[in-house]
Amino acid sequence: MNMYGWCEGCRSIALEGYCSVHGETRPILEINKIDACPLPEFEKEFLNARMDRLKLGEGIFLIYGDRMLHSTVVALDKPLVEIKVTKDGVRITPLTKGEVKGMSPDSLWNANSHRLNRLVKVTKSFARQELEQNKNAIISFSGGKDSIVLAHLLEEYGLKKVFIDTTIEFPETYRFIEALKKKSWNIDVARAEKSFFKLLPEKGYPARKNRWCCKTQKFNPFERYIKEHFGEETISVFGAERRWESLYRIDQPFKKQHKYISNQYSIHIMLDWTAMDVWIYTWKHSLPVNEIYHYYDRGGCWPCPFGLTYRSFLMEHAHPKLYSFLDKVGAISKSYGVSIRPCMEGKPMKHLVFSNEHLMNIVAKLIPSVCDTFEIHNTNRVICVPANLSNVKLKALVKEARTGLIGAH
Repeated sequence: MNMYGWCEGCRSIALEGYCSVHGETRPILEINKIDACPLPEFEKEFLNARMDRLKLGEGIFLIYGDRMLHSTVVALDKPLVEIKVTKDGVRITPLTKGEVKGMSPDSLWNANSHRLNRLVKVTKSFARQELEQNKNAIISFSGGKDSIVLAHLLEEYGLKKVFIDTTIEFPETYRFIEALKKKSWNIDVARAEKSFFKLLPEKGYPARKNRWCCKTQKFNPFERYIKEHFGEETISVFGAERRWESLYRIDQPFKKQHKYISNQYSIHIMLDWTAMDVWIYTWKHSLPVNEIYHYYDRGGCWPCPFGLTYRSFLMEHAHPKLYSFLDKVGAISKSYGVSIRPCMEGKPMKHLVFSNEHLMNIVAKLIPSVCDTFEIHNTNRVICVPANLSNVKLKALVKEARTGLIGAH
């Protein structure tokens, strides 16, 4: 159960609405997202630099995506800032005034210790029972916050941790993995055979219905690792998936056979943990933290299209070189850098409106292949074409242009 409450005595959020120290709490009416995260320090600095009436002070604040408002919200015992990403940029709206101080790690532990202790007991019990049935076991280790906690929970078993190098992890993650290995963490690396960028021109930019990268950059190298070390034997792979991370994971079972790797059984012992559970445990046990969380509330593959609309506005400032690549290949715009609109002047024309100059230049070279009559307006990033020209043809042309754009970078 997750019904956020505010404990004035601890000055902290109680994740289940009941404080481990003081008992009853005041309900927080507005927060409607179970998997809220701590506001990253870089993002706090970013927001503070753009707000006059409000300053987010020292301490921990929550940040979450509000599906009802279609925005991102920073909150404590109430919403403090609303952030909306629009076609014209980022709109930041302070919802209160003055300087507000956040929570401390100790106060969060005090308010939620009963919940965390119960989660730890259940998690360790389920892990022990699984390992009694199958000694062939490893940890799928991403270098993210969840896998760090998972590794700590399973520390007594000395399991090998396997990091899948997708070739597109953030630079901070690669540095973090190397730092852990130097501290004698038992980590193997399973690297994808081909770089993501070599496959990109052939397969196109990943999308919700075209997740080719998951198979080539994750499943294939992991399957190869399992065959090399375990052959066809059944292998239990402990992962740090949590059901509140996404709608896809919300109905995950504790144990299931992998869809692509037949002798792998994925064990999800942290299903009922929230992001705040993970962070409270991390702070309590002083676990190492990947530097990527200074910038974003999650790591993973930096070109991933899921969540990119919001993340990209931070990437422009935190990782400008990576942002530049995404901009050049048209990955940042929801319409992949172009939209098709009717002529506003009433002429028998339609407009291709580009947010990406590089993409427009390639389309301009290809447009004669589909029509003889067109106009190019570089200043406004618009190409005018006949109104009767099929949108299917135009979209195919843009797709061809994007493939050429990706290949050029």
